[in-house]
Amino acid sequence: MVIKNSVLLFKSRNLDNSEDGYEKILTENNFSVEIINPLGFEFKNLDVLKKKLETNDDYSGLIFTSPRCAEAVILASENDNFMDRWNDKNNFVVGEATYKIVLEKLGLTCNGKDTGNALNLSLLIIQNKSLYNKPFLFPCGNLKSDTLHSELSKEGLGVDDIEVYDVTSNPNIEKEIAEATNNFASMPEFVVFFSPSGFSNTIDIIKKASDRTEKLKFIAIGPTTERAILEQNFTVHGVAKQPKPNDILKVILNR
Repeated sequence: MVIKNSVLLFKSRNLDNSEDGYEKILTENNFSVEIINPLGFEFKNLDVLKKKLETNDDYSGLIFTSPRCAEAVILASENDNFMDRWNDKNNFVVGEATYKIVLEKLGLTCNGKDTGNALNLSLLIIQNKSLYNKPFLFPCGNLKSDTLHSELSKEGLGVDDIEVYDVTSNPNIEKEIAEATNNFASMPEFVVFFSPSGFSNTIDIIKKASDRTEKLKFIAIGPTTERAILEQNFTVHGVAKQPKPNDILKVILNR
């Protein structure tokens, strides 16, 4: 059975356990919502990151492309006050969730929260490329795409990327999906994937409801996630251009 007006979000909860904006807006519009985190994260190289953060004069600014990038910087800078030195830098961020974490936890203002993905962020940075005569420091995960590095390098802009976390699978993912779907008997009408890795880590489990999988409406956050779904020969019902609650709501309401 496919349950109408129900949504399964494959995403992590907010780092501070505050109310999830996606869940809030969907619930307010009479959808039932389940959130399952498909991924785990293991931080690494935080000592190296700390040393780089201490040498802010070597960089034009910081780039944050996910909440985990921000969390790594938070961990690396604990009990120190050197992050204040980055306030006069040109710092950039993808997405409102990451922007909020960086502002509230690190006290840094950033441009780019409306860019939505790495390509759009690259275009924003390139608009003022003459201002940047030093590389950007880019804490990232092991599954990052090459888009940002490639696009900025084409324009002669340096990027010092350092892997600060590994993406792993949630070891309890199958159990959590089974619990949320009454052992795959009650599947949600909409399934929202926030990343290619989130899709790849869950799709084989979702296939256990094989007789209903084709009836599910897959929603992708951004073109990269859309491409990952299409490459596995699944239909994409809709694509949210940016990782914003309102964008998800619009896609779902436009059914």
